[in-house]
Amino acid sequence: MIDIRTVFTTTASLCLLLLPGFLFGKLKLTEGRGFAKGISDFVLYAAQPAMLVTPYIREFDSGVLKNAGFTVLFSLICHGLFTTAAIIVIRAKRSGTEPSAEDPEKAEKKRKNLSTVRIAAIFGNCGYMGIPLIENLLGSEAAIYATVFNIGFQLFLWTVGCYLATGDIKYVSPKKILLNPATISIFIGLIIFFTPANRYIPEFILKALGLLKETVVPLSMFVVGIHMAGNKLSGFFKGWRMWLSIAMKQFLAPVLAFGVLFIFKTTGLFYSYEVAVVTLLCGAAPCATITSIFAEKFDLDRDTAGRMVPISTILSIATMPLAALLLKLF
Repeated sequence: MIDIRTVFTTTASLCLLLLPGFLFGKLKLTEGRGFAKGISDFVLYAAQPAMLVTPYIREFDSGVLKNAGFTVLFSLICHGLFTTAAIIVIRAKRSGTEPSAEDPEKAEKKRKNLSTVRIAAIFGNCGYMGIPLIENLLGSEAAIYATVFNIGFQLFLWTVGCYLATGDIKYVSPKKILLNPATISIFIGLIIFFTPANRYIPEFILKALGLLKETVVPLSMFVVGIHMAGNKLSGFFKGWRMWLSIAMKQFLAPVLAFGVLFIFKTTGLFYSYEVAVVTLLCGAAPCATITSIFAEKFDLDRDTAGRMVPISTILSIATMPLAALLLKLF
């Protein structure tokens, strides 16, 4: 049984890492140097793959494989529910009507905002924040389940996420589901897990992977802090859709995840405490940094995206422990 205080202190520690990036941003120490982009690329293409591969460097275990399979299933179901809820609940206007076609410029602005907040409500930081948190709470075996939870994330991101961002099916990219750093890393990890390859990996490579893995959290939080510093305080907390999206991501999402787990347990289909922790906490993770990346890539509402990620990350100090309390109902 996990300790709620540990969830709180671990989440608070992760969020405290926003401070260096925020200070660097406010002191103008990152301007013109490409800090944020360079660090993001390093995390994406070097540190994150090390974090995703490392848990699989172990002997094959059929029990772990079974749990991992159900974790993927839960991730797909949960992201499907998150997507449905975001589309139904988060509307263009409070009344639920679509933007008026009489003012194309205003309608386009609302569309960009709507797409941004829907994406933020669906996709949580289950990679950069979820995996380290789970590994800290439950160890390396549970970290495997946290990594495969990202399979559902990637599947929905490059299909549903792209469609929500553009409204055009041609931008849906099944190819990127398979050819992105996260999926490739998990695939390499599975090869190691299914074969005796783990026995032949030199110690110095394992140490290098471990060192790289440890940089994921501080560097990713550093970048979020820089983006946070780039926003003006006036208007930082404005936007009813923004708050509705954050509420859905950090309150409704864990409830939906709990419902999926509860159904599978009560019907006798499947239950694992470790998988339940992973599904619930990864589902309750704050808005993913991909929200800001997609806002840049598809010319969405950059301002709202830049505010949502740090706000929801800070709020996760309280919301992640609350989500963990649901585990006591099992």
